[in-house]
Amino acid sequence: MGIYSLVLASPRQPNAPRLMARHVDPSWLKQRGYEIARSLGEAAAVWTAEATAGRQGLALHCRSGHALTIETE
Repeated sequence: MGIYSLVLASPRQPNAPRLMARHVDPSWLKQRGYEIARSLGEAAAVWTAEATAGRQGLALHCRSGHALTIETE
């Protein structure tokens, strides 16, 4: 069982993502990601599978330019 991280990238600072939460349950992080997306004005965002830097994860892109990702450690 691994640790999962929820990371937020801002359109103003795309190269400086912020760690929002860590948890052992990725479904908890998905729910937290939906809450963050709603607070950014994105009520209809959907998680999609995405591979970044050779790692599998989930990504949620907002119309505001923010991006949330769930990564494994």
